[in-house]
Amino acid sequence: MVILPDLKPTFEHQQFNPPVKKNILIAVILLFGVLLTLVGLQLYSHISGYKTEEEIFRRKINEGLKLSVETAFELKRATVIEELKAYLNDESKVRITCKWSEKNGTTIFTIADVDTSVYGQHQVSFSKENIPGRIDSVTPEVKKRFIGIFTADVEYELKKGAVWYYTINIGNFLHKKYFKTPVPLAEIEKIYRNHLAENYIYEPFALNPVDKDPGLISTQNINMTLHHASKPQYVQAFFKSPYSYIIRKQAVALTGSLLLIVISVITLGYIMKIMLSQQKLNEQKDQLVANITHELKTPLTTIQMTAEAIKAFELSREEVQRYIDIILRNTESLDKITTEILTEARVGQLSPQMQPAGLRALAEEAGMNNDTLEIVNEMDSSLTIRTDPALLGKILKNLIDNSAKYNTSVEKKVVISAVQSRQGLQISVADNGIGIPDAYKDKVFERFFRVPTRDVHDHRGYGIGLSYVKQAMKLLGGKVELHDNSPQGSIFTLTFPK
Repeated sequence: MVILPDLKPTFEHQQFNPPVKKNILIAVILLFGVLLTLVGLQLYSHISGYKTEEEIFRRKINEGLKLSVETAFELKRATVIEELKAYLNDESKVRITCKWSEKNGTTIFTIADVDTSVYGQHQVSFSKENIPGRIDSVTPEVKKRFIGIFTADVEYELKKGAVWYYTINIGNFLHKKYFKTPVPLAEIEKIYRNHLAENYIYEPFALNPVDKDPGLISTQNINMTLHHASKPQYVQAFFKSPYSYIIRKQAVALTGSLLLIVISVITLGYIMKIMLSQQKLNEQKDQLVANITHELKTPLTTIQMTAEAIKAFELSREEVQRYIDIILRNTESLDKITTEILTEARVGQLSPQMQPAGLRALAEEAGMNNDTLEIVNEMDSSLTIRTDPALLGKILKNLIDNSAKYNTSVEKKVVISAVQSRQGLQISVADNGIGIPDAYKDKVFERFFRVPTRDVHDHRGYGIGLSYVKQAMKLLGGKVELHDNSPQGSIFTLTFPK
């Protein structure tokens, strides 16, 4: 008789390929580098843009103040010219006459003050090329035309900051109305504010404030003196900050940059998630290969050596039959392994066949072929649930097998109970096994995960039993939870809401 040796092949578990981890780390660093570069370029762009817009802001507020003063001067001149026209049309103050000069061949106009009490020149005569032809007397139309031409010349002189004393009274009138009456700061401020608004500048400012904070942004000094011979008087605008103006100007660019950064961060996170998922899948693949290889190695080696023994030795009919039984048992083990793997892989594709089922009978059937531990069924025989009996039975069987597999107690025991409450039905499978550390309580439901031990192959398995339980419970509309048992072991609770 040939005795086959007790076969327990060893298999070194392959860890996740270190180069892959290194590549993922390099890829993550590069992605972060790209993101930081993008953020850096955006910041540099906006800082440069901020400086450029600040320069534009300074130029606009300087140009705006200068134009505002000039506009105020133009308005004042226009007002004074209108008053001068009224003054010249007042015959109680000014007499305008004309006569034809044969000698010069032109019309000579004379302006004379009515009031001659003030010392000085009270009469002036001159011709106007703008009024050609012979005119012997001043008609209303001629007077109007003459005053228009005369006041245009006066306005030109005022614009240069000077006044020509045609008569002493007219000179005094212009000097008093134009040079002696300065342009109010309030008028310049109003014009300036409107000009800034046209350039979308709404920042608060002050003209010639008493307290000049050194942190304020100031314009250049603009001479607001109307008479070039007078002592210069300056106006200057002070702004707190161009920040809001620049933000408004860069709003679209800032929004685009922020959106680009957010999209980049989301993309980076998504890529990292994919890479980590890929890493996890690779680890699960390695774990599955290691687990399955270990489980397949023993029966395959046993079958091979048994077949070789039958071939190599002269055996009796009884010995051949015994060896064939060994081959059949190991073949059944292989079939069981492949069936379990396929069952777990297809659980997400199942359509539960819901129908009423007795819980006690399902639990008894689930533990029927397990003689390695004591099964205590505390469920009431009258307790029923609408479920898929085959699926729920498989769930209970996996939990019972799991309790038996990871139990080092002398008296292995599992207690199955059920509680009906307002929240729903809870089925508990409690064992007195080795328990599961808190760090792995959530991970044990992940596919291919097995709690690390000194030798992961002390117990057969592929890390798919509890994953199957979790997926199957989802199909049945329930959930599974894991808690510690007292004094030792684990409690798996299946909850089916009403």
